[in-house]
Amino acid sequence: MNEMVEIFFGAMIVGFSGALVPGPMLTLVISSVAEKGFWTSFFIVVGHAILELVVVAAFVLGLLRYLENPLVAKIIGILGGVFLLYLGVDILVSVFRKRFIIDFKSMIKKRTMNTRSTGIIILKGILVSLMNPYWFIWWISIGAAFIIKSVKFNIPGVLSFFTGHISADFIWYLFIGFLISTGRRFLNQKIYNGILIACSLFLFYLGVKFILDALI
Repeated sequence: MNEMVEIFFGAMIVGFSGALVPGPMLTLVISSVAEKGFWTSFFIVVGHAILELVVVAAFVLGLLRYLENPLVAKIIGILGGVFLLYLGVDILVSVFRKRFIIDFKSMIKKRTMNTRSTGIIILKGILVSLMNPYWFIWWISIGAAFIIKSVKFNIPGVLSFFTGHISADFIWYLFIGFLISTGRRFLNQKIYNGILIACSLFLFYLGVKFILDALI
């Protein structure tokens, strides 16, 4: 049970580290919620989750057998750990160089309802992930390393990883959707930077752990 909890929260924090960084997904959520309302943020993440569930299933049902070789598993673990360390450094540097600046006041707009189908919004959530090169890099390094760890505990381990990982996206983007649709200013740049720094420190811990686990 302790291993399941560790996998869940580890996947969640790493998921937050990706979700919090401004990118195509955040841009889509902000623009869609401002135009169509809060629930578009939910369905965008649903599309993202569907795509990631397909990736996890592909790993477990076929691709994983190519990763079960001890040498391949060690290489992926080391590469995943190195990439986690790189992300931690990159986030810290970006925060201190003020690269991640979001005008939280200007993003809050009056909501206008729209009757477009949820299917189109879900599709946008899928496509915006596919268009992000970082998404592919994440899955062939960190994602693969996490799956190799979680599959040791069979289906419960994989489910712990996936639910932990995708819950970070739902929590963050639904919060952003709520922020925009209600006009409440719960978040400012200082709090946002603090969250990013906390995530980067956890990435250092996980990166070192991945590398040590692969080498031992």
